[in-house]
Amino acid sequence: MKRLLLAAALISTAARADEAAPSAEPETADVKKTEVTAAKPALFENWISLDEWASREKLKEGTFSAEVLLGYEYVNDQTFPSKTANALLTRTRLQYETANYAGFDGKIMGQYVGPINDHFGPRDGAYDTVADPEAFRLHEAYLAYTGYDTHARIGAQEIILDNARFIGNVGWRFNAQSFNAGLLKNDSIDNLTLLYAYTDSINATDGNINHTRQYHLFNGEYKLDDRTRASAFAYLQRNDAGADIDTFGARLWGSIDTLTHQTMIAFQRDAYYAYLSGALDIEGIGFEIGGEYLSGGTDSRDQFRTLNGTAHAFNGWADQFLNSAAGLPSGLMDIWFKGSVSPTERMDLIGVYHYFRTAFDASGYDGTYGNEIDAMLKYNVCKNFSALAGAAYYLKYGSDAANVRDDKTVFWLRGTFTF
Repeated sequence: MKRLLLAAALISTAARADEAAPSAEPETADVKKTEVTAAKPALFENWISLDEWASREKLKEGTFSAEVLLGYEYVNDQTFPSKTANALLTRTRLQYETANYAGFDGKIMGQYVGPINDHFGPRDGAYDTVADPEAFRLHEAYLAYTGYDTHARIGAQEIILDNARFIGNVGWRFNAQSFNAGLLKNDSIDNLTLLYAYTDSINATDGNINHTRQYHLFNGEYKLDDRTRASAFAYLQRNDAGADIDTFGARLWGSIDTLTHQTMIAFQRDAYYAYLSGALDIEGIGFEIGGEYLSGGTDSRDQFRTLNGTAHAFNGWADQFLNSAAGLPSGLMDIWFKGSVSPTERMDLIGVYHYFRTAFDASGYDGTYGNEIDAMLKYNVCKNFSALAGAAYYLKYGSDAANVRDDKTVFWLRGTFTF
């Protein structure tokens, strides 16, 4: 409770802080206000003083919101000789967004992830792991400017590029991921969006700040037609504990009537990656088939790494292949079939089947890793409350000791209140 009060106090204090005063023009500057045109707004002429800003109570024009997430997670991982985890968790988020003024706006979001019990690792090493440790942090806190076909942002922020496979917010975990970064996006050229961001550090899902991964992020997205888009990207790591892992790739996605498609390829040193999927929607019933390939090898240069993206949404909800971020010696081939249906406007049902196989014999095992079945039910109870129940069951193929991933069962219950 003390930490919740501290979170609220910090955010309240930040929300009431005065905005920085605009830089004054030098006394010797010869700037004629009559020369300012509509294309170049007279920012300094229109800006009000801090006293006027406070007297008009401009903070009241912003929006305040809150979210409380309650969750239960059951984990039984036969890979490790530990007890079954039964974790009860909460996450509280308080958020304030300012109104836009002369193109400027800002956002601050504080969050606290707290356990209700201790029956999970790493909180108690005797239990299987639930990757939602206790933590308090400012998840997002940034200043932004929008104007001249450009959006600029600096501070702690979520960054999601393309389909979030390489750079994303890992939104499934309670301690979602954000970046301490500066970002610049421009739409001056018709149908083309160019983005550059420099990330100095990462607010990671383990609750800590990772200073070893710093990126130059380049992404260009082009609208080919009303239904098809393509992008090219380069994610350059400035520092990663001595490892040099630059990622270059391209993505094509779009729709043809009720069919949606997505293709992506990427390269790192001597490693490579491929993704292909197609989905069909027939009167609210969805079908999808897809495949993903991550190269492996005895040399780490041959092992493709997924950087700081969202793995949970791609290689099975049991998270047996999360260490793709560090490289998989035997690589991975993942083929999946997905079905979804919405019986009512408030309810969604999702089911996924995965077949996992090695891509390279680098660790004494070459063949099928295993199979996985995932299922989830989502229900919007009312405007301010939604709930979900989900399960994942990974079944190891065969009994070869070199196939180190054993059976794993995971079950979730979550409820989210928004205010």
